[in-house]
Amino acid sequence: MTSTVLNLQPLLEEGRENELAGLLSTLHPADVAEALSPLDMEDTIKVMSLLDVAQAAEVLVELSESSRDQVTLGLPRDKLTQMVAEMDSDDAADIVGDLSEAAAEEVLKAIGDEESEEVRRLLMYDEETAGGLMQLELVAASGQDTVAKVINDIRAASEDLGDLTSIYVVDQARALQGEISLKDLLLAYPHETLSQLIQKAPGLVVRVDEDQKAVAQKFRKYDVRSAPVVDSQNRLLGRIMVDDIIDVVDEETDKDFYRLAGSSEEEVYTSGAIKRASLRLPWLLFNLGGGLVTSFILKYFEASFQKTMALVAFVPMVMSLSGAVGSQSATITVRGLATGRIGQGLIFRSLGMEQKVSLVMALVFGLAITLIAGSLRSAPRLGLAVGLSLGAAILVSAFLGAITPLFFRAINVDPALASGPVVTSANDVAALMIYAAIGSAVA
Repeated sequence: MTSTVLNLQPLLEEGRENELAGLLSTLHPADVAEALSPLDMEDTIKVMSLLDVAQAAEVLVELSESSRDQVTLGLPRDKLTQMVAEMDSDDAADIVGDLSEAAAEEVLKAIGDEESEEVRRLLMYDEETAGGLMQLELVAASGQDTVAKVINDIRAASEDLGDLTSIYVVDQARALQGEISLKDLLLAYPHETLSQLIQKAPGLVVRVDEDQKAVAQKFRKYDVRSAPVVDSQNRLLGRIMVDDIIDVVDEETDKDFYRLAGSSEEEVYTSGAIKRASLRLPWLLFNLGGGLVTSFILKYFEASFQKTMALVAFVPMVMSLSGAVGSQSATITVRGLATGRIGQGLIFRSLGMEQKVSLVMALVFGLAITLIAGSLRSAPRLGLAVGLSLGAAILVSAFLGAITPLFFRAINVDPALASGPVVTSANDVAALMIYAAIGSAVA
């Protein structure tokens, strides 16, 4: 794959476009998208124009969000329209939804009434819900239909179906009654009706307004390749495929990593130093506030530290170690909430486990630093002061790290925000207060 990527630029520079088009026609769309990633936008659009419409449509879907947005702006409108017409309804809705209102309307008018109506229907849903993920291409049939009829219907509509894993059984009002796997359909006798084949209700049914993270968790739980999407009256609206869920998992993971750093995924797709700085400044200002608070704490206990100057030497260690413990607890809690491992009934159990773990670490590190600090300074009281402070700071930091994401969750703020500057600053303040108080009292 590396050789393919490296060979694109020379072929472009030498004007060997026919050879380049032939090379790309043999590659998977995902490989073509990877090969385009090192190119500038002008060359990327040039290569896209060499592809046939069907392959270009698949490649466009595989591009990163930032590249895709730029390519759609740079492509001739008629080429883009043809590509959208080739896509599954969910992919087409994603592309059209990112266009300006005028451009989107122009594309929708050009792709045909049926396709346009499907895309408009999907654009009504929030893009981060099941409705925003679903596609309308599926096979739905009445329970009275025979196996032979359904198979003939599938053959007739094969070009518009995409991947087929299940057949959904609905009544006259299109209410979902059950699901039949493609395997069971093919193994059944031609005269059998679908109602005879339904063994049970679908393993997973998704409500159209469910959040995409909840949908992804359900896909993981039930280990399915697709799931029907229904409205509040249980009427079948569409289906979600596992490839869309993989994209959701990647997207949500990216969001969490950006927020752990006190940044934003928007920053990755935003040019300009001022804009990027504006996205980071709020959280850095929070850190600045925490730093000022620690300065005031040091000022308040200045007299105590002057009496026992040896205490000052251990301040960085206490703050660093307790902060690391707090960050670990926060990360574990955020991940548990994101994956569903920490549910409503497991919150106190999770908090209790984190406190048990932090108690073990507090005892180990507290005892160790008591002996080390006391030996280095030949001052047992100093060692005891540092050891007690460190142990207490670890316990408090672990609690703050675990409880803060839960608090954010309770007030409907993304818990990932809690694992960056918020927890770091809170841990610094708490650790320094504990160290100053215990150190000045014991040492």
